[in-house]
Amino acid sequence: MMQLERAGIKWWRKPLAIYDGRRLPAELIVLCESLRPGESGAWLNSTGTKTGVVDLAETSPGKFKTVRVPLPDFVQELLRVFYQHPDVKKGVFDLVLWRASDKNVRFVEVKCPHWDRLTLDQKRFAELAES
Repeated sequence: MMQLERAGIKWWRKPLAIYDGRRLPAELIVLCESLRPGESGAWLNSTGTKTGVVDLAETSPGKFKTVRVPLPDFVQELLRVFYQHPDVKKGVFDLVLWRASDKNVRFVEVKCPHWDRLTLDQKRFAELAES
């Protein structure tokens, strides 16, 4: 479990934390800390299947812009398959991490351990992703 230092500012109702001298949402901090050698990853902050967030750039004091990247074709296809499943209308985990060399994909959900719990949709997604 990670302990994050609060930045005292929110972005889109998300509290930001201090990481490497920057103000970032917990999802991007966990993304940075979760990447294994040879992996890439992104934050899926929407139900889209084509792009993911890899950074939050502070354009001026307190103003931020997301930095998005295209997801690899094999990741996009996997997400499309999940979203076509009748039990998964939402609930895909926050982070998708992949290794292009062998098309290995894993998902990570970011939760605050003090009050945040998996939703029913997220539990369904986890069951589907494990199968």
